[in-house]
Amino acid sequence: MKLIILDLEWNGTYSRRLKGYINEIIEFGAVKVDETLTVVDTFHAFVRPQVGKKISGKIRTLTRLSNEDLVDGMLFMQAVSRFRKWAGDSLLMTWGTSDLLALIENCRYFCGDGHIPFLTKYVDLQRYCESRLPGIGTMQMGLSTCAQLLGIHEEESEHHRALNDSILSLECFRVLYQKDAFESMIQDADDPDFYPRLTFKTVILSDWEHPMVRGADMTILCDRCGLEAEQLSDWIVRNKSFRADFYCPHCDYRFTGRIQFKLKYDGLIVKKKNLPFQEESQEETAEGGEDMADLALDLQDIQEEP
Repeated sequence: MKLIILDLEWNGTYSRRLKGYINEIIEFGAVKVDETLTVVDTFHAFVRPQVGKKISGKIRTLTRLSNEDLVDGMLFMQAVSRFRKWAGDSLLMTWGTSDLLALIENCRYFCGDGHIPFLTKYVDLQRYCESRLPGIGTMQMGLSTCAQLLGIHEEESEHHRALNDSILSLECFRVLYQKDAFESMIQDADDPDFYPRLTFKTVILSDWEHPMVRGADMTILCDRCGLEAEQLSDWIVRNKSFRADFYCPHCDYRFTGRIQFKLKYDGLIVKKKNLPFQEESQEETAEGGEDMADLALDLQDIQEEP
């Protein structure tokens, strides 16, 4: 089975039909490899914008693409049709799911169907590489960061162009490839859960009376002895989480309990963390900026399960 790494560039533009913004794809770039990860072919296509007539200044700076580059480009559905014929039944990979979400958005806009016609088997290459580099922590790892960690030289002038980024992704993949680990991450796009899971947006609950929040979820255990602590103050909402002061009579220890409820595709996830007690009142704390503990916890929450 052939493997394809696809990278896309897009331009955020306002759609009158949607009365909102769409990430309109303006460039396809992909590399196809065989079972030995040897390149057998590449694909590149510019896509002529149909919604936004001009590339934004941010995208011009990022990609070095100009409006003139896209004048003779294909229409989006023409590019999809040509890519589908080129890809065949290959397994598709992208660096993160952003490109898939952009494809779904564009397919839905231009042909009324959010299913990607050339997608049958899929691997999130970003997630795979992160699993092979466990020391990086919980934050999402960008392609440039991965290349740097692996000692792969990256030409700045070629970054943020579709074909070049797909080739750079391949270089990272080659270094980290392990057959069994890779095969364990293959997803079936025909699975009924594939698209709902991919497009589900995590919701952070800020109402502790929400029917999915149980009373047992609001208990806090002492970090020192593991026993249930006594709640000293009412719950307040701060930085997308609930806070209250607690006291453990067994340890004579006072601290602040933090609980966050994240509703994901597979259900509710409850995250609890005990923070050092601060002398200021909860009102003052609630009105203050994010402290370093909050920042560290929020950074841990950046990476979402697909």
